[in-house]
Amino acid sequence: MNTNEPGPPSDGGGFTNALSSDRVMRGAIARWAANTGWLDRDGLPLPPIVLVIGYTTVLRRWKNKRPEYKTEHPLPDPEQLNAAIPVTEWEPGIDGKPRKPWALTYVVYMVDLQTGALFTYAHDTFGAMLGYNALEERIAVMRVLRGEHVFPIVRLEKRPWRSATYGMQMRPHWEPTGDWRSPGGFQAVSPSPTPQIHGSSTPTPPTATPTPQISGPSTPTPPPISTPTTPATPTTPPPAAATPPTAPAAPILDHMQPVKPVTVGELIADEIPWK
Repeated sequence: MNTNEPGPPSDGGGFTNALSSDRVMRGAIARWAANTGWLDRDGLPLPPIVLVIGYTTVLRRWKNKRPEYKTEHPLPDPEQLNAAIPVTEWEPGIDGKPRKPWALTYVVYMVDLQTGALFTYAHDTFGAMLGYNALEERIAVMRVLRGEHVFPIVRLEKRPWRSATYGMQMRPHWEPTGDWRSPGGFQAVSPSPTPQIHGSSTPTPPTATPTPQISGPSTPTPPPISTPTTPATPTTPPPAAATPPTAPAAPILDHMQPVKPVTVGELIADEIPWK
């Protein structure tokens, strides 16, 4: 069931700034269905919590079972593009009827927090539009208040919606966890300089002073017995055994700064410049 209602022509920035016409799909394909939930193209479950690093809308056309895309914004009107293609060239949809070739498609790029694996969700259904618009609105509000380069950590969920034709349906949903991140805090880590030691805790043994020769009787005096000097014991305890490093909970967030949550005061003070 495809939507014929165009959504907002948006480009979510971030990862989508590098979008090219032949590379809409990046990483692994993410799919959602009401009976299976969120899966990758191999049928394995997606991580339940991911970082959204970009989103956009594109026009997609399936031809000979291969996708073609139009990505430059503002996007052309899909109805005009479809009107230029004879109906005899339209491919059948899931209902067996000719399907309009060009459709507005909603694209979301997500990253696994543990592995950094990239996933792309792209679909043109009405449910996909509702989920995309809800996500885009939340990101837009946070970016007005916290800057353009903030990204949400979300839970991959589902939500119900009512279809005028089919009744209650389910749709994909991205629910922000309340943890927003900004990559602006990333800095290349330079090698740490070698620490300068200003003093040593190990005492330096004194320099031996030669024993003066004393004149005496003709009877030779036996030479003194030399006692080997025992090195002083260092006062600094030996370094403890190195502890094996522990993997952080979310390595992908190591160089991303947390973003301050939106306060109720900011909302009720009408500080968001709605247009």
